[in-house]
Amino acid sequence: MEEKLVLVGVGHVFDISTQIKEIIDTIDPDAVALELDKNRLQFLLSPVKNKKSPNFLYFILSKIQEKIAKKYGVTTGSEMLSAAAMAKDKGIDILCIDKDARVVIEKLWKAIPLKRKILFLVGSLSSIFVSKRKVEKELSSFEEEPEFYLDQVGGYFPEFKKILIDERNEFMCNKLIDYLNKYNTIVAFVGEGHIAGLQKLIGDRVPITVIHLQNLRENNWRDII
Repeated sequence: MEEKLVLVGVGHVFDISTQIKEIIDTIDPDAVALELDKNRLQFLLSPVKNKKSPNFLYFILSKIQEKIAKKYGVTTGSEMLSAAAMAKDKGIDILCIDKDARVVIEKLWKAIPLKRKILFLVGSLSSIFVSKRKVEKELSSFEEEPEFYLDQVGGYFPEFKKILIDERNEFMCNKLIDYLNKYNTIVAFVGEGHIAGLQKLIGDRVPITVIHLQNLRENNWRDII
């Protein structure tokens, strides 16, 4: 395989660990990159019970993911743990390419005006009780037109798109480009919401293969590589 970079879109609440392990085993890259910072990876590897959240927004977002993940029979971040475990077993370097989650969330919370904070909190309460059917419907809408979907989110909550998506895309893009000077082939596991942005930012600087979350869930990713 000639591709230097394989971008794999994941969802932090779906049961896709088996596919992730198989991708790493099949491609056998020089490094595995994760949409995590080092502190977050360490927490996933050695979770601390009753650990205090950095702030209220971090707590809310974590709880929403936990609730949705339970509906799919997994724990939040299980796909990243699977990738890290497989890389470790095969002696492959693990790269944390994301910004410090605590810093990102603190910046976001400070940037959101009071009115949108209230709207977000009201919406969050309903998100905790969202059904699998609703999750699948939203995911289908996103998969049809990801950039349009994110632009819509940005229309309602511009700070979310700017700080959670756009700025992190730029950061991860720069990290990946730097690491590709050291490693010949990297498989990067990032949230599906980052795929389109990373593709656009990286452009034609390096050959890219993309495996989408849908390919993982339908288990047809082998047709791509």
